[in-house]
Amino acid sequence: MLIEPLKRTFSDLFDKTFKKTASDKNSFILYRIVDSITENGEERYKLQCTYTKAILDLSIQEIVFDLDILHGLHPIQGCFVGIEFAKILKENASNPQFGEQYQKITTTYAISRACEYGLLYQDRKGFLGFECKQNGEQFLMDPRDIALSKESIEKFDTAHAFQIGVLAGLKFENPKIQHDSAHKKAKISYLRLVE
Repeated sequence: MLIEPLKRTFSDLFDKTFKKTASDKNSFILYRIVDSITENGEERYKLQCTYTKAILDLSIQEIVFDLDILHGLHPIQGCFVGIEFAKILKENASNPQFGEQYQKITTTYAISRACEYGLLYQDRKGFLGFECKQNGEQFLMDPRDIALSKESIEKFDTAHAFQIGVLAGLKFENPKIQHDSAHKKAKISYLRLVE
């Protein structure tokens, strides 16, 4: 009689430990962005810790360079952070030290957690190759299309969603540059053959 309850206890423990459920992904979401404020021209974000309900007031750079916070976000919010961070990358393109810090971030975290899709490569046209982990099927899409599709971005890990967001943000056109170039006409000198 004592053996039956022990079998049930160990079988329940075994089932909970080794079987993956839909809630596995939620166990990795530790923070969520709940608000944003602009202070002195800088956008600041309020992050709430999921379990303690503590509120953190951070900038995009502080979120990105703290890997625990960045990878504790939901993939949609990780993608948003990537798009916002791409704006900062564009502004600091001439600063090599900033590029080195970003390079450390991208190479630090290579393990994907509970997700359906995993990034594989980026081709020369800027399209991203990714694979469905369940059946091995491979896809090739523009990062902007992935970032703007809620169904697609949710299937990636937060680290991959952040990278997709950065690549999508770098591809989005800057409206100020388009506006300025429309007003300035290029002076083209034409050569004429004179005899």
